[in-house]
Amino acid sequence: MNKLLDINRHTLMGCVGVLFMVLWFSFSFNHGERIQHNNGLGWDGAAYADWAQRDSMEVLSSRKVSEYYIGRLLPSIIVHNTSKLFGYDISSTPRVIHAFYLLNVSLLIVAAGLLILIGRHYQWRTPIYFLGFSALFFNYPVLTNLSYNPTLTDMSGYVLGLGIFYAYIKNRFALLVVLSFLCCFVWPTMLYGALPMIMLGRARIAKRPPSLHSHILALLVGVSLLVLAAYLYANGLRQSDGTTTFKAEILPLSVILFLTYIYLALRPMVDVPSYLQACRHIKVIPVIVGILMYVFVKVIVTHFSDQTPGPLTITSYLGLFTQASLSNPLINVVAHTMHYGPFYMIAILLWPRIAAQAKEEGLGLCVFLGLFAFLSIGSESRQFLNAWPALAMLTCQTLNKLGDEHKIDWWFTYIIAGMGLILSRFWLSINVGPWTGNFQAFPDQMLYMYSGPWISHQMYGVFLAVTLLCFMTLLTLLRQPTGSALCTLKQDA
Repeated sequence: MNKLLDINRHTLMGCVGVLFMVLWFSFSFNHGERIQHNNGLGWDGAAYADWAQRDSMEVLSSRKVSEYYIGRLLPSIIVHNTSKLFGYDISSTPRVIHAFYLLNVSLLIVAAGLLILIGRHYQWRTPIYFLGFSALFFNYPVLTNLSYNPTLTDMSGYVLGLGIFYAYIKNRFALLVVLSFLCCFVWPTMLYGALPMIMLGRARIAKRPPSLHSHILALLVGVSLLVLAAYLYANGLRQSDGTTTFKAEILPLSVILFLTYIYLALRPMVDVPSYLQACRHIKVIPVIVGILMYVFVKVIVTHFSDQTPGPLTITSYLGLFTQASLSNPLINVVAHTMHYGPFYMIAILLWPRIAAQAKEEGLGLCVFLGLFAFLSIGSESRQFLNAWPALAMLTCQTLNKLGDEHKIDWWFTYIIAGMGLILSRFWLSINVGPWTGNFQAFPDQMLYMYSGPWISHQMYGVFLAVTLLCFMTLLTLLRQPTGSALCTLKQDA
């Protein structure tokens, strides 16, 4: 009887969570806060809305869209043609915002279905489904930014990233290729993340502890990136106006923690001998398909664009995101925690086991995760939106394996969900006053304090305190009766 009551109580809590999402998205459809710039369209969003309001073939045949934006054009094409099919007029700004909003919410429903399928694949215990739900939906991108800036391509890339992960773990090659191809025209960087998953596949990696070369290579990557950043800075490369400037007195600490973060992130992922051994199991056809997809995407982009390059080269991108990451010590960790919620901190605490879980899935996913673990040193959290669903699901599977050993029970689930809701800041108004153009001061900082490169030193201090509080809470929650989960994880690594 008690067990039945527990099941009913937890089912009721699940229904409450779903009902909250339904009510929140329904309310936000008409009454949600919208970005002040361009009457709710924002900057890039204004271009996406304009393309959605125009005939898709006209936009493509005009060849007036840059290579970068051809890589984000698909949601606009979908909104235009779907609205035309259903006779929904999107000629006005509010109507086109509503159309993008409906697309985003529809995609989140698909994401909920994918979450259930992934849980069945891994045979999750019931609390893990709820943790997965909170990891995907109780965060700033979904509960706040989806309504605040709905004409962006964020949710399309977010859900496609989850679909790509599902296709990979289920070994559905055709679905993986199709979703990866579509994502190339929603979130361009996914081309380089998906190619390893397609070409390297699920080649098994031998289990072995990190060797000396893993430590050396992980440290060498961080040092090389710092050298590159110093060289580009000396040659005049600078962050855009309004971003947070360096503080000379704390720069040495920022550099040390920068190297430490990259070292700890890459050490479990760098295993060259095992990777070379796994390469023997790579199949020829997936490699050919990956090459053809890359060429096909580039041909399409070149043919339909005005052939002007993207806003950044790879070299300048690395230099700029490094500069932003050194403005304050571990600003990337603070920014990602504020963006994705407590699950990011859980991923840090469980990182060695998450890396081991990725290796169990195969070489392709391991390279994908290693790439974005390296790029996560950047502090602009939106740039990793397409990779977050994969990390969140791997974290859930790691928690599922920990089970009762680390008290992953319903109370743990409710606490994590509550922390996610609080950190999503859906309850906090952003438009507290007309913008002045000074990103580092309020009222503009109400928006920019959510993006790493623009977080002011004052708000960094506030969010650092919140991050440390989250870290200590999670460390306490993950403790075993005989010791800490983190110590166990270090022994496993």
